[in-house]
Amino acid sequence: MATDPKLVTMAGGQRPAVADESAWKPDKPLLLTQQQVAQLLNVSERTIRRLIKSRKLPVKFIGRRCLVPTAAVEKFARQTAPA
Repeated sequence: MATDPKLVTMAGGQRPAVADESAWKPDKPLLLTQQQVAQLLNVSERTIRRLIKSRKLPVKFIGRRCLVPTAAVEKFARQTAPA
C-alpha cells in the first residue's frame, strides 16, 4: 500500500524536507545508478562515466555508490535533445 507523501510525518509532527514537493513522486526514484542512467538515455555506461568525469552530470555518493540525481538526468536530456 502506497503512502501519500503529504501524510508522512516525522517525530514531532514535522514532514521531511523535499526541495520541490510537486516534482517528488513515490514511484520515481530520486537517485539512479550509472547503469539505469545509461538505459534511460540509450547510451553506454562508459558514456555516462565520461559525462560524470567531465562534470556534465552531477553525482551523489552514498558510501561507495556513485548515484546520479533523477532531476539532473532530466535536465541533461532536455538540454541535449534535438530541437
